Amino acid sequence: MADDLWNMTKTHEYLAIALSLALLGVAGAGCHTPHASTTPVSNGFEEVSHPDHTYIMLAEPKDPRIELQYRGTNGTITPIWPSLFGVAEIIKGNEALFVGDKAYTQPDRVTKPRLFAVKAPGVPLDLTDEVLRRWARANDRSFNAARDRLAMITPVEDDEQVEMRLDFTSRDSWISNRENWPDQSTLRLTWPQIEHLMEVVKTNGVPKTDLRWNTPYIGDKH
Repeated sequence: MADDLWNMTKTHEYLAIALSLALLGVAGAGCHTPHASTTPVSNGFEEVSHPDHTYIMLAEPKDPRIELQYRGTNGTITPIWPSLFGVAEIIKGNEALFVGDKAYTQPDRVTKPRLFAVKAPGVPLDLTDEVLRRWARANDRSFNAARDRLAMITPVEDDEQVEMRLDFTSRDSWISNRENWPDQSTLRLTWPQIEHLMEVVKTNGVPKTDLRWNTPYIGDKH
């Protein structure tokens, strides 16, 4: 009887050791440091995928952070924006239109999507407010209200134009007031018009640095 009890105890110990080693092996496989991968997009622009390094066993893996960069004809790499929002870029020659995550609140550095344009290898230009100004004039709306309500601008290439799809959120407490403001709207721009907005921002904007990524860009003065 004593021998049987001793054998059962040893068997349990062996099973516990084997299970621990198996878990350590799986955890070790899940905790390795993944490497970034680069995917060419067009005309020298590339997306760099940065996998989440905090992934551990039994945890949901996070989506990789996607960075936009530009590779010149001489091989020189210029970082453009460190975190894209997930909207496909629109590229014309060495110019690109993209949506990037931008931090705007201290100290938490909360991010929100903003519309950027860049003439590589130059500094990104935040076009969000200029697009909103043009939309507000075309729709007889308040620019300040539009800026306050804006949730997202999604650029979609359509023939020879770019359709800016605007999503708004309501800040009003009364349903009647919410109904006076669209949840969604659009603004169509040609590429020359977009280039004009880029010149406006470049001329009238001010150099800024993103609060989270410390990435330089040019944006509105406010």
